[in-house]
Amino acid sequence: MHKSEFLINNIKELDVVAKFIISLFPSQNLFLFDGEMGAGKTTLIKSICNQLGINNACSPSFSIINNYITKKNKEIFHVDCYRIEDENEIENIGLLEILDNELTCFVEWPKKIHNFLPNKSVNIKIETQNNLRKISIVI
Repeated sequence: MHKSEFLINNIKELDVVAKFIISLFPSQNLFLFDGEMGAGKTTLIKSICNQLGINNACSPSFSIINNYITKKNKEIFHVDCYRIEDENEIENIGLLEILDNELTCFVEWPKKIHNFLPNKSVNIKIETQNNLRKISIVI
């Protein structure tokens, strides 16, 4: 287990965290984003996507799963589990297929589906402290 921590003062500093996360590709493909509402999970994912040449990343709050294509023609899935009320719902939305095929996937609110997640993942926790964001990444 390896842990890295970042203290972020403003949104521009997220690029450093995004580059670090991208450096974990392709050996890691499942990234779990944990944090309170408004902590910056989607904002960090947008920063990662921007680094990958994806400019249309947005929260999949209502669609639950968005997929994007990077400038290198690689598919990335962005999942928001906030609205999932029953774990069995994930069978109907195609998430199990994404996880089973080890496709690159960013998951917000992973605790909602923890019973279906494989052991191999990168856990990213975002905590707010006054105007700072503390981002802990555990591999």
